[in-house]
Amino acid sequence: MALTSATLVLAMVLFLAAPILVGWASGYLDVRALYDVQIFTRYNDVSEEKNLPKDNYAMVTEYLASHNIEIDYDCTFSLYLPEKTDFHSRYKSDFPIVAISLSDYNTIREMLGYPPIALADHEFTTQWQSIATEEERNHFLEMHTSLITDAGPLSLAEVPAHTETIGETVYNSYTNVLYIFPDAVCKTLLPVMRNRYLITAEPMSYEHASALEKSFAAAYPNPSDTGVEYAIRLRTLQLSDTKASMFVLQAAMLYGAVVLMVICLTVLSLQQLLDAGQYRYRFSVLRKLGVEERRIGVLVLQQLGVWFGLPVGTTILATTAVILYFMKTVSAEISAYIGFGTLTAQIGATGGILLLLLLSYFLCTWMLFQRSIEEGTHTNP
Repeated sequence: MALTSATLVLAMVLFLAAPILVGWASGYLDVRALYDVQIFTRYNDVSEEKNLPKDNYAMVTEYLASHNIEIDYDCTFSLYLPEKTDFHSRYKSDFPIVAISLSDYNTIREMLGYPPIALADHEFTTQWQSIATEEERNHFLEMHTSLITDAGPLSLAEVPAHTETIGETVYNSYTNVLYIFPDAVCKTLLPVMRNRYLITAEPMSYEHASALEKSFAAAYPNPSDTGVEYAIRLRTLQLSDTKASMFVLQAAMLYGAVVLMVICLTVLSLQQLLDAGQYRYRFSVLRKLGVEERRIGVLVLQQLGVWFGLPVGTTILATTAVILYFMKTVSAEISAYIGFGTLTAQIGATGGILLLLLLSYFLCTWMLFQRSIEEGTHTNP
């Protein structure tokens, strides 16, 4: 019984985790694949300022031109440290937040169909990842109403935060917020990352995207001699590879869950049907004592309810605890990429299917058990 319950828990977890993981991956894809070509850098392993990236990635322009791929939007921009002294700050829990110039930020917003924003000369505002919670934003803004930079102090703008999705590579490592500074301020700051986002007139073919990725990897190997980490993402490859991975993941999890669930319920059913022979004489005695058939049917139902209910009840309690703990752990990701309303509906639908499967097994077992003890009674002299 313990082994059956443990296997049922595993099956239930696989059933319920599948929509969570697939929804997470699908929602995350919407954040990752905003641009047809997305080039970004990381300076985490750069030890000297002279080695920071300054490239414009002309080889990408040449590749697109050589294959007659037209560009609708193209934005090459730097990300800056508000204070140069933060360059050597590499603690994961206190990684420096970088800034983008207002003109570059508005160009990205235009690429994605958002209206531009405006700032006064000595103001700044913030851009947030979708994974950031409202509590996190409010706490940060309360603590950062003003900011000291190498270009002088800045005050928080009247509109302090923007939450439109602009991708995840524009943020520094381990941070969920980006500063937006006036262009004049950024001219005096230290640029530490160099990114480039492009949107093509037509979606790139898988062949062209794959070839561009290989060419970029050859031109900008990782790790580089300077310590700069270069990376490229192409929407065509991301969509194709992620969707294929999601299909394989979902199919494997659901297939494994169905197999385990059917095995466990079959074992429970067969165990009761095999034991039916031992109960024939007992129920025949009850009939001879004058117990009504309706009462015997209730006793049979209660007996099967106990033997099915114990492992299933234990499974439901254990599965609920596991799923609730998992959802609490990744609540920010669920809120950002799936939505609790959508996830609740998916889990409810999955739970309904499992309930129908359980009821089908239970009813079939009850009917066969009932027939078995009745046939045994009629054959006894």
